Order: sequence, then C-alpha cells, then structure tokens
Amino acid sequence: MTSTAAVGDHEPMARSGPPGRADRPGSVRGTVLCLGAWAALLVVSRLWGLKVVADAPESIFVDAVPFYGRWDLLISWRWILAVGVAVVAVVVLPRMVERLSWWRLLVVVAAAAAIWTLALAFVEPSAIAWRNIYGDYGQFVPLVEQSGPGGFLRDYVAVQLELPTHLSAHPPGMMILLWALAQVGLAGMGVDTALAVIGVAAAAVAVIVALRNLAGETRARAAAPFVVLAPAAVWHTNADVVFAGFLLVGFCLFVVATSRHDRRGDLFASAGGALMGTAVFMTYGVTLFALPVLVVAVARRRVRPVLFGGLAALAVVLLPLAWGFWWLDGLYATKEAYDRNLARVRPYEYFLVANLAAFAVAVGPAIAVALSRLRDRRTWLLVGAGLGVVALADLSGLSSAETERIWQPFMPIVLLAGCALVPAGQFVRSRPWLAAQAGVALVLVAALRSPW
Repeated sequence: MTSTAAVGDHEPMARSGPPGRADRPGSVRGTVLCLGAWAALLVVSRLWGLKVVADAPESIFVDAVPFYGRWDLLISWRWILAVGVAVVAVVVLPRMVERLSWWRLLVVVAAAAAIWTLALAFVEPSAIAWRNIYGDYGQFVPLVEQSGPGGFLRDYVAVQLELPTHLSAHPPGMMILLWALAQVGLAGMGVDTALAVIGVAAAAVAVIVALRNLAGETRARAAAPFVVLAPAAVWHTNADVVFAGFLLVGFCLFVVATSRHDRRGDLFASAGGALMGTAVFMTYGVTLFALPVLVVAVARRRVRPVLFGGLAALAVVLLPLAWGFWWLDGLYATKEAYDRNLARVRPYEYFLVANLAAFAVAVGPAIAVALSRLRDRRTWLLVGAGLGVVALADLSGLSSAETERIWQPFMPIVLLAGCALVPAGQFVRSRPWLAAQAGVALVLVAALRSPW
C-alpha cells in the first residue's frame, strides 16, 4: 500500500496501530510521592556531593554540586523580565496549542522555545551568557584555517590530546561547521547565538512532529508547552543544543519515514540518517540515540527506513576518512583523554546518582509526575527510549557531571511525557504544572552562574 500523506498531515498510529491506554488520573498521594522522590534525589546528591568535594584530593570542578558552576544570587530587572515572559507563556501557550492550526502551532512552538531561551540568557549580559560556543569552539577556528579543513581532519587525532578540553572531547564536526560558516562571512558571537537558538527551536518542533506521527495530534499538542518551558532552557547557550537540533530533526524525519511506504519515505529516511550522522560527527555521545531509532523501527515493523537512514548516517561518518579522520580513532583518543583527567577525580558511584539529579532538575518536577501517570504506549515509545538513552549514558561512566549540558540532545523526547498532565484535552489545566517548570528555571537562572 502506498502512503501519500505529507509530514505531520495525519495521525498514522491511529489507523496503523491499536489505540493507547488512557493516562492514569492524578491523585494527591501519588503526586506528593513523585515530587518527594524528585526532591529527595536532589537533596541526597547535594549532601553527598558536598562530602565528595571536601574529600577530593584536587578540584573536581563542580562547585555548585550537582551542577557545574557556582551559586551566586543575581536578581535584577533582567530577571524580572524573564519572570514576565514566563507568566505570559504559562497563560497563553495552553490556549494557543488548543486553538491554532497545526502548522501555526509549530511556528509558535519554535518561536516560544527561542524566546524562552533568550529571556533566560538575557538575565546575564550577552557577552557572558552567549560566550560559551565561541570560547569552546569559535576562537579555535584559526586552527582549521592554518592547514585547511583537509589538513585539520588529517591531523586531528594526532594532536587531539593537546587540544583544549571541548575539542579533545568531541569529533571535529562543530569546528568544520563554524569554519564553513566563516567562509561566507558568518562568524562571531552573533552567529554562535543564532546557531544555539535555531538548534533549540528545531529540536522542539522535531519532537512534537515525531510524537504526532506516532501517537496523534492531541498528544503532541498537549506536550508542546512542556517541551518549551523546561528548566533545561537555563543551559541552552552551548553547542550541545546545536547537536540536539541536528540529531532530533534527523530522528523526526526517520519517524515520519517509518509511517510511509513510498519513495518519499526513503528520502525522509535518508535525510534523517544524514542529519543524525552529522550529529555523530559533532559529538560521540549521540550514538546512543540508535536506541530510539530501533525502538520505533521495531514497533512499526519497518526495516527499509533503517537501511536507508543507516547507510546515509554511515556515509556522513565515513566521509572524513577521505581526509584521514577516522571516527573510532577519535573516540579512542577522547576516552584516553578522559581517563587521564576527569575520570581520575570524579568518583563513578557518586556521579551515577548526581548525573540523574541534574537531569531531573533539567526536565523538571512536572515531568517526574507525568512519568508516573503516562500510560499511552505509543508515547512511551519515545519517552521510554529517551530514558533508556539516559540510563546507558549514565552507566557508561563517560558522563561524570555536566549532564545538564551533555544530555541536552536527550531531554526533549523525555519532556514529551508532559502530555500526561493534560486530561482529556483540557489544556488550561496544565498551567499549574507549567508554572512549576518555569519557576524552577527562574530560580536556577537567578541563583546559578554557569557558562552554559
């Protein structure tokens, strides 16, 4: 059978799969238990972390345990402006997702995600808030110019251990992207800011479209405000949100491809694979996202999109071999650098817990409650796979602290669980939970000074 529906123009699982179960109604006791567990995780990681820091023979660079950064209260008119943005978003977004047409809703989601990110970053001067991408990557673009992109790729692994931390810990993809943009006159902190904001907006839209394709439009609309107003937005000024944009747009195209049985589906799968491959060329950790890809493919019993997407992703990863860079050699060098440095001073057992605490704060208390109420198995395909990726990343030991930044590509699909907090399409009833999410973000941006 040939499908002729375009991206997001239908609810394929409604006709190609059995309906999901209704979400569990909320109870006061269940809600209190979930919020209590969420808070207890933070308290335990904080108290344990203080002891770990005190006992460490040298700095473990986590001065605001369990977060990277330092505690320093900053309340100003800029923060008050962010509060105003939060209030408007909490009041307006539920109504908009209920009433707007689908395509206008996607525009609103993209714009709202960008505005929320900008409002939180605006609390600090832009020269501080938006310096991270430039400081970690942009200022080193001359290294590419010295020998050209081919020479840079050829010599990358040989000099990787001598490079600054963020370069030695990643493949050269981000540097190649910034160099390419500079060749057409797009360079500097303004371009870095635009990349981050575009990445945030693209990731938000991508996961909403993917959920609609899998679980239907009502679920996607209900989840949209939670994807936008996440506390994770406090850390949306770094390169990891750029990685997230490439990864999740690619994943969305793959999900859409699994709902089609025509040549356009093959194109979607190939394009999705190429974008996910690009993300892999920028950061090693997103290879774990193969789990959601396989989960969706198995659930829909589709092999063809995996083949087309996998070949496209592999082509992107193998292409730099033409200039001498082999991805696995880079990964090995990164592991060697990590073992020599942070792995020595950051205890695995503590960060196994602290990583999850940072993640819990980033996705917010509302999502902790939503996970206990979510029963729709189609939505769980994404949310559960996202949690699986986080668990694998945590157990690997290669994410010791800084997960509020490192796990940004994995957070948006977990945030989709927020749809469980919107009973029977009563969108305005999500406002208290959205207010809680925004409140956590506002407290963090006022109290935590972080480079991300």
